[in-house]
Amino acid sequence: MSLLHGSDFLQRAAAARSQIRESDANGVKHLIADGATVIDVREPEEFESGHIPGAINVRASILSQEIPRILKDPSHSVVVVCAGGNRSALAALELQDLAYTAVASLQSGLRDWPDPLVRAVAAGR
Repeated sequence: MSLLHGSDFLQRAAAARSQIRESDANGVKHLIADGATVIDVREPEEFESGHIPGAINVRASILSQEIPRILKDPSHSVVVVCAGGNRSALAALELQDLAYTAVASLQSGLRDWPDPLVRAVAAGR
């Protein structure tokens, strides 16, 4: 069991994986190159510590409220990412339930992302 997530959460994430499309880092890079929007569902402080260039931070807990404002076309390609692939799997399933049709989750999360991540720069620096 993960130190960050309980067994119920991990079971729900595993169940979600059987219903969504997961893609490894190379696949995600191709999706991004083809115009996919990257949604990072981690908490803001996690996002600020490093994220995929161009990613939009939307906490998993408010995804269903915010996503219609961000992605108006439910057929637009979207990749959901998090630290380890669990939150993004659940978020991808949530997007599918909201009728988004081109959704993928980064398998294994950002821990296996091979490229440098962008770090937020504090104002005034």
